[in-house]
Amino acid sequence: MRRYKRTMQEPQHILHLIYQLHLGGMETMLADIANEQSRRGLRVTVVVVNDEIDPLMIRRFAPTVSVITMRRRRGSMPLLMMARLNLLVARLRPDVVHLHQPNFRKLLRVYRNRQVLTVHDINTPLEHVDGACPMAAITDAVRADILRQRPAARVEVLLNGICTDAIAPRPGRLPDPANFRIVQLARLNYEKKGQDILIDALAELRRRGHRDITVDFIGGGVSADPLRQRAERLGVADAVNFVGPMDRDEVYRRLADYDAMVHPSRYEGFGLIIAEAMIAGLPLIVTRHDGPWEVADRGRLCSSIDLGDVAGLADAIEAMMAEYPAALRRAADARDFAARYGIGRTVDKYLDLYRRLR
Repeated sequence: MRRYKRTMQEPQHILHLIYQLHLGGMETMLADIANEQSRRGLRVTVVVVNDEIDPLMIRRFAPTVSVITMRRRRGSMPLLMMARLNLLVARLRPDVVHLHQPNFRKLLRVYRNRQVLTVHDINTPLEHVDGACPMAAITDAVRADILRQRPAARVEVLLNGICTDAIAPRPGRLPDPANFRIVQLARLNYEKKGQDILIDALAELRRRGHRDITVDFIGGGVSADPLRQRAERLGVADAVNFVGPMDRDEVYRRLADYDAMVHPSRYEGFGLIIAEAMIAGLPLIVTRHDGPWEVADRGRLCSSIDLGDVAGLADAIEAMMAEYPAALRRAADARDFAARYGIGRTVDKYLDLYRRLR
């Protein structure tokens, strides 16, 4: 018993569990946390259960982080996977098991009192999570959604973190009058991320006479073809560029090339790219009362639109173009504010949570 308590005071081996490694916010945050924990001298292991692994994502882990891939095909052999996972975790003997999806709470029967769960998004089902498991919510919005489902949950807000020093700052230049460059960086899933709303707003701006706006969508996903077809149908395909997936280091270099980031998500727990855009000094337009809106100091540091409001988004883009110096001043304030999202602070708070495990 004494040995266990001492381990919990200063955990030395952190095990992270995740199902997949896509190019997404959850996976990016995991890599950054794992790398920072390893940099501090902790032993860090990441177990990826399924075979959905993007090579760009796997390369984000430092050589000192041990990444174990179980290579299970999604949905196949659940009982065998559960047995293999429990045997693997028992063999690794971690001090802390950091779960990144709630279903692991049901599957993992070993080290029950050393588990902590991060809930990364709104609308995450929690039917398999019992009240004994400490939970971290990445924003107040996610915490409220957890408590809606589990009123007695042990949950606290631990904000996501980013590698602030790696992001190139945008020069304080005015946009090219012939090309106002907008970027939207997210997985192409318009039912969540709202890329269709931005395409519709671009078409509305075209109807208002604006032919000086282009949009780059950075990311891949299931909505790529429907979004291309939508842009063609609305007559704005010439102004929309589907860049595809991009390594995060390249993203950090290229954010400074744009004039604005627009993120009209239908729901979003946090939106790492919002904090990253703030560090880059990029003016923002996001959905009101969403996770990104909260990240931007509840709308103080961005322009906001109502959920799904195409005309409102067109108005917000038009206003930003007309009053761009004011947008740059707000972006400068956002850059200062976003220092709170440094990865070091996030890791400090997780280590404190680990120490309080019982």
